[in-house]
Order: sequence, then structure tokens, then C-alpha cells
Amino acid sequence: MLSSIYWITNRIDALRNDAFRLGGEQSTLAAVMFSLLGDSSQYLVGVVAMGLANVLLLPLYTRFLSQSDFGLYALIEVLALSLIAISGLGFTVSYLKDFAASGPGEVSKLLGTMLLVNGLLSAMTGTGLSFFLASSRSAHLLRGDARHFAWLLLPLILLESLQGVLLTHLRARRKAASFSWASALRLFSIAALSIWLVAGRGEGLAGVFKARVMGDVLACLVLWGLTACDLSLSASFPSAWSMAKYGLPVMGSALIMMILDGAGRFFLDRYGNLDQVGLYAVAVKVSGVMRLSVVIPFGAAWGGLMFQIAKTPRASIIYSKLMSYLLVLSISVALVLSMFAPLLLHFLATQEYSGSLVSIPWLLLVQAATVLQYPSSVGIYLGSATRWLLPIYFCGVTVSFLLNRLLIPKFGILGAAWAWLGAWVVITVLLAGVGQRHYPLKYERKPFLIAFFACVLVLGASRLGLLITRNGGIFAPAILSAVLLLGAVVYVWDDLRTLDVGTASRVEV
Repeated sequence: MLSSIYWITNRIDALRNDAFRLGGEQSTLAAVMFSLLGDSSQYLVGVVAMGLANVLLLPLYTRFLSQSDFGLYALIEVLALSLIAISGLGFTVSYLKDFAASGPGEVSKLLGTMLLVNGLLSAMTGTGLSFFLASSRSAHLLRGDARHFAWLLLPLILLESLQGVLLTHLRARRKAASFSWASALRLFSIAALSIWLVAGRGEGLAGVFKARVMGDVLACLVLWGLTACDLSLSASFPSAWSMAKYGLPVMGSALIMMILDGAGRFFLDRYGNLDQVGLYAVAVKVSGVMRLSVVIPFGAAWGGLMFQIAKTPRASIIYSKLMSYLLVLSISVALVLSMFAPLLLHFLATQEYSGSLVSIPWLLLVQAATVLQYPSSVGIYLGSATRWLLPIYFCGVTVSFLLNRLLIPKFGILGAAWAWLGAWVVITVLLAGVGQRHYPLKYERKPFLIAFFACVLVLGASRLGLLITRNGGIFAPAILSAVLLLGAVVYVWDDLRTLDVGTASRVEV
């Protein structure tokens, strides 16, 4: 399967190179589209491996961990990811920006600076989390005892922060294949080690975190080998300060995204119990299929291309069209996965977790809204207006907390999903609105209407029972899914073809 995907990515690269060789203004949009598609498809190789690893891990967790243990794991996972985001200081985006503007001799020192600063901060935050989980206070707050594996959180946060630095460098170099295969190796090793420790040795939650740390060690060794030729252990404190000023708002927004992810879990823990947290976490993991197949690969490719697109002719049109195409495609994918959610849940979890099915379609729409943040925030990044990120994401958190408090006591995990979706809609709209002041884009009405009717179709399919039955047939969902995906692809293809023809005509005149 992976070899087939790799062959496809090579074909896309060939088409992309052909588009660039055509030259002329009318080929710019097609060239950038092929470039973005080529990079995304190569990142998809690693993400497919991530998905395969998660397919192995979720059935393992739901069969060998109790709902309450899985709920505790979900809470600690959010805490760890939040601290990793804090340790990064937003340097990932700062590095991509500075890398594009730096000379060949400056790159190694820039990389060394990010590695040193992020490594020190991750060691400090990891130590703090380990001490917290080792205390009796954490058992009271989290309603679960993590003291027997608390020490594992220090190496986990440190190693995953260092991985983030090295993976960012590969993105800047646009070495999508190296990025993908390193990620795939890490997650396959974690899956294999988890099966051995959790299922084979019966180590429970301790085995889950041990497997993750051991897989991280292997990944860091591989990434070190891939980036050693570019690495310098020297650091530049002026560069660190410059990256921090640009990246701190980005770090804040990343932290807030973690809060948005974890808010539902902690509110469910507060107004329910760890069993409900476990149900909700399973729904999040199932909806994560879209995150792994769409959000992560697009975001990884976007980071390497966003600032480069700005240098091309008709850049504003390219950004606008990308927003339109991504909106239609992401909603279509969310709808298709919603209709097959019962089948996914049947294979990924036991009957005990069937209560999580009702929230999966809404969580898939959350992923669609998440991926739209990338083109929506173009104006903020190009206009160096990252100071607006924190207020915008803070508004999203406020909406999330209010909706979680209002909805969870009455609707449980469904209320948590609605709150998360509402927060992301607010964030995306605000990002686009503020970005218009710094880099105006022309948003078309047609893709928004298509997306609206797709959302209506999600609700209609839910009422017809296509989304909430675990043992229903797949014929009707399969036909409808084919129509939706074909319609989305035809829309993008026809719009792109029409745009190129219209531009060529203007150039000839």
C-alpha cells in the first residue's frame, strides 16, 4: 500500500515539474496546486503509517484498558501535548519564516538555536509534569492514579519536543519523503512495543507510556541521522529572541488548540466521570482518521509553501482558490467518514464504546474547521500580525468553556463535541476577518453554499439512521459517498480549468 502511494507521489511530482516548466503567468496557479498536492501526498505516506499504527493501538487500548484507564490516558495525553506546545515557543513557524529568508551559512546556527532552546524548556516542563503526576494531588484532580508511571512523562516530553524541531527542519527543506518515513517508523515501533508491553506483558497504562518513550528514542536517532549534516550545536541568542517574538503568539494559539481539544475531556471528568471521558476519547480517536489523512499532511505541506506562494504572481488568487477548494473537499471528506463511522467503530473498539458513535460526525466537522485555519490565517502571517492570534484563540476558548458548561451536564459527550465545533467556527471566522485587514482575499460564495448543503446532508443522513447504526448496510452510504467525492473533485477541476483558460485569454489579449 505504501509503495503504491509513493508511486503516486512521484507521478504528482512529475506533473508539478511539467507545470513549472510551462512558464507564464497562466501556469502559476496550476504549478502551485501541483506543488502543494505533491508535498501533501508525500506527507500522506507517513500519515498513512500513523493511521495504520492507530488502527492497531485503539483496539488494543479499548480491549486491554478499562474505560476509566483510557479516560485517564486521554487527560494525561492532553497535558503532555500542551506542555510540548509551550516548550516549542512557536519556533516551528518562526523557523520556517527565517529559513526562507536566510543564507546557506545561517541555517545550521538557526537550527542549533531552536534545538537548544526547545530542549531546555521541554526538560523543565517535563520535570514539572512528572512531579505533579507523582503527587497525591494529581490523583484527586484527575480522579485517577498516575504515580506508578509519572517518571515517564519527562523523557516523553523532551524527546517529542526534539522530534518536532528536527521534523520542522525537514519541512523547511521540503524533504517530505524523509519526514514521512521517519514519522512512520516511529509510530510503527510504538505500535509494536505497545502490543508487547500492554497485551503481552499486561503492564496497562505504564506499558502505554513506556512504548511511546521507546518509540521516541528510535525516532530521534533516525531524525538525527537525517539532519546531522545541517546541524550546528552553536546557538544565536539574538536569533532566539527574534524567533520568540514572532513565535510566542503562535505558541499561544497552539496551546489554546490543545485546550480546545482537552476542554471537553476535563469538563466531562468534572461533571461526569472517567468512563465518559473514555467514550469521548474514543470518538476523538475515530474522528482522528480525518486529521491523519487530511489535516496533518496539508498543514505540513502548507508550512513549507505559505511564505513561498506570496512571492508568486497572482498570490492572492492562489490563496483564495485554495480556501474554496479546501472548504468543499474537507466538508465532503467529513461527510463520507461520518457515514462510515459505525463501520470504523465496529473494527476499532468494542461494543462497550458504542455510546461514542453519536458524537463522531460532529467531531469530523471539527477536523474540517481545523484544516480551514491554514488558508484563513494567511493575512495574519503575511502581514506579520501574529499578535492577533492570541486574542482570536482566546475568544475560541471562551466560547468552548461556555458551551461545555452549558451543554455537557445535559447532553454529555454530544455537548462536548458541539462545544468544540462552535469554538472552531468562531476561530476560523475571526482569523479570516482579521486577515482581510492585512492581506485582502476574495472569498467566493459558491463553495460556501456547497459546504452548507453538505452540512445539511450530514444532519439529514443522521436522521435517516445512516450515521448512528452500528450494524446497518453500507450500500447507500457508499453510493452517496461516491457522488459527494466525485462532485467535489469535479468542482475543483472545473473551476481550476476555467480559471486557467480565462487567465490565458486575458494574457493573449
